[in-house]
Amino acid sequence: MLPFILVWMLLVHFISLGGAQDLIPSTLWKNPNITSSKDDRIRIASAALDKAVSMLQLNGQFNDSTYDIPGRLYAQMAEFDRLTNGTKYKQTLKQCFVLAESISPDFLTTSSIADGLNYGYAAARAYTTYQHPNFLNLAVTSWTTARRYTISQEQAVSGTIDVKQSELSPSCQGTTLIGGTYFSTDPTDAYLYSMASGFFLVVSALLAEATSNQTYLDAAIESANFIQSHLLNPSNTVMAFLSSNVSQYCTMDTSAFSTNTGIFVEGLVILADITRNTSTEALLRSIIIAVITNTSWQGLDGILTVNSDGGHYIVRALAALYERNTTSSNLREYIKEYIGVQYNAVIEKATLGGSNIYGIPWTGPLSTAFSGGNQTVAVSTLLGGIQLLDDQPSLKPSDSPTSNGIPASGRPIASATTSSQLLPKHNPTGAIVGGVIGGLAGLVVTVACVLLCRRQRRQRNHTPLADERSPQILTPFVATTIREAISQEPPLNQGKMARYPVSASRGESSTSSGADADVRRVDGQVLTLLGATISPPNPIDNQRREEVPTEELLRMLNQRRLLPGRWDGQDEEPPPEYHEGQAM
Repeated sequence: MLPFILVWMLLVHFISLGGAQDLIPSTLWKNPNITSSKDDRIRIASAALDKAVSMLQLNGQFNDSTYDIPGRLYAQMAEFDRLTNGTKYKQTLKQCFVLAESISPDFLTTSSIADGLNYGYAAARAYTTYQHPNFLNLAVTSWTTARRYTISQEQAVSGTIDVKQSELSPSCQGTTLIGGTYFSTDPTDAYLYSMASGFFLVVSALLAEATSNQTYLDAAIESANFIQSHLLNPSNTVMAFLSSNVSQYCTMDTSAFSTNTGIFVEGLVILADITRNTSTEALLRSIIIAVITNTSWQGLDGILTVNSDGGHYIVRALAALYERNTTSSNLREYIKEYIGVQYNAVIEKATLGGSNIYGIPWTGPLSTAFSGGNQTVAVSTLLGGIQLLDDQPSLKPSDSPTSNGIPASGRPIASATTSSQLLPKHNPTGAIVGGVIGGLAGLVVTVACVLLCRRQRRQRNHTPLADERSPQILTPFVATTIREAISQEPPLNQGKMARYPVSASRGESSTSSGADADVRRVDGQVLTLLGATISPPNPIDNQRREEVPTEELLRMLNQRRLLPGRWDGQDEEPPPEYHEGQAM
């Protein structure tokens, strides 16, 4: 049993080690370091945003996109002002929101609930930036519209929701559908989409953060629980949708896309920042690792290869986590380098120099035609580049924001005497191999020691034992244990202790009038008054003691007493006789 436990402990150690190494940036990632200054990054992002704003029509929409894409741009305009602590786009946004709501009152479209939630998200970000109540009201309007298409606890119990015709399934996989948001406003469409549910989660969390209103926080938690319970697959990516129609038996689309996973991550980032819940933080960490290592939407070089807006949601979510999480330096550095890979790919492969027009995918070829969707996907990465902290050199360790010489970004600060050239990325392969070999060697040694101990214990257990069925016999001068308190008594006091003859039921008494020593039992232990050293074993091992005459025992005792060297330090003279009551 013990070897099994030790093996299990070592396995757990290696698993934990592997989990920690998952946060090590891949050596295959292409250009993870951003070398441009923050001012340059701000200039590049501003130019890309200005290009997009210039392409808006008089109604505040792009001529080549759906209703949701301008809402994405509005959020990016507000985010740029927040990052630069400015108000460049404040007045433009006020006008754009009025135009957007005139097209779709209450931000409710006939196509998708998620489309309208883009404006709720943008309004919530604008309120965070400008603290103007009009933006907060717009965000609440969008949230209230989506709330009608999100299953509440009361609706889950009743099995009906007024915006849909079908009866609700009481549960799927043993869990209710509370927190699920429908994608379509069509009364016959009963599909709860992860995209709509994720957007409702994000907007609810932003409103909870802005207002401290428990209603919004409860809604965010319900949405997160719905996605985690029903749409998060074992690979920690988010599947597409689930039917709430009781007659469709929880039909699912298990396709997992970067868009769905990205919006869920952003919602968890905000929710974890509000609640500080360790379970949410642990879930978030595992999903981030799955997102960044998923080869379905990125190559081994780390560059996102999707031809959709998935890169927008993933980078936006990771940038939010990078900014909000200031405690885990290894996670921040991991995210920083991943965003750096995307940023450099956008700058080098997604645009022609000086055009300020960006396309997808970010692996090339270069784009020459403007697309509102493609442009806003790239702008998210350009904004994420602004959020990354520069590596500032330090003249002495005490100048560091932390006592261990590591700044908030998690990267060690270079000293003034080191070269400004970036050091090559450390390859952890050697450390991993060495750790595994060392651990296995330790395992072998540990198991060998355990087996040796068990073998020795087994050998000791093979020594002859007294027959438990025979009467127990107490014999004078048998090695016994003496309690510390009793052994410290002077001989005179020992002599005055009461004597306890051995019970006849345990064999014949071994005491006699010719015995030179008294035998006492105290708390089940046998004590000798002489306090002599342990006697050698009785030579008559194989003969039952009750068959040996008392005279023979006395003779043997006297022979032992007269043996040479028996009384060390006494010149072979017998010890003096002591009598009870004699003064010392």
